[in-house]
Order: sequence, then C-alpha cells, then structure tokens
Amino acid sequence: MGGNHISLILLLLFQVIALNSSQGAEGELYIDDGKSFEFQRGAYIHRRFIFSNGRLTSLNLAPMTNERRLFTSDCVVERIILLGHPTGPKSALIEPANRKTEIELGPVHARRSQRPSVLTIRKPNVRIAEDWTIKIL
Repeated sequence: MGGNHISLILLLLFQVIALNSSQGAEGELYIDDGKSFEFQRGAYIHRRFIFSNGRLTSLNLAPMTNERRLFTSDCVVERIILLGHPTGPKSALIEPANRKTEIELGPVHARRSQRPSVLTIRKPNVRIAEDWTIKIL
C-alpha cells in the first residue's frame, strides 16, 4: 500500500485479562498490515489496555497526523474474559456509547471447590482502534 491510503483489516478479537491481587491489569496490543513497511511511517495500531477500579480502558498509543490515524481497522472485541474477578456483577456499561451488556460466569472455572472467578463480557463490540471504557456494574 502506498500513498495516503488508509489500510483496513477485519477480524474479531478475544481479550483474556488476568487480574493481579489488586484486581488490576495492564497490557498492550500492536497491529499493522503485516506485509508492508508502512509501520515505519506510523501506519499501525498501538493500544494500551488498563483494568483498574472495575473499569477496562483502551487508549491510543499510535501517532496521529492532522487528527487522523494512518492505519485503522474494523476489528471489534467479540469477548472479554476476566480471570480472577470476584463473582457478582451481572452487567457492564460501555462508554462512550452508554450501552449496557450482560456479564456471564465462566466459561472456565479455576477450581472445582470454589465458585467461578471468571467473568465473560460477550459482544461488547467496541472497535479496537477507538478509545473506550467498559465499567463493571
């Protein structure tokens, strides 16, 4: 791809987040077109994910030119699995869309003798290239 084209990739993403003893986690994601050297000009997605105080936030770390990203994607997060989160929450609020989605227990259990400590947020459908926050309610 050359010139000023905006490269697009389409895929579904599952996020698995393992919480620490303070109920927090941080991580990053990098995506580019996988075939060119446009990343050298800043054509890539670089996101930072932070889970703290019951909120998962996605922040942009990639450069922007004239308020535009050099690379974008229609990729959406299909499922978020939180490992080590206390059970109880039944829903989550997706911002800035101000949309609620349900939370399920599982799909795995850490130990048979304990209640599940794994929560799944199904179909939050947030775009990987955008800033967003999901608040556990």
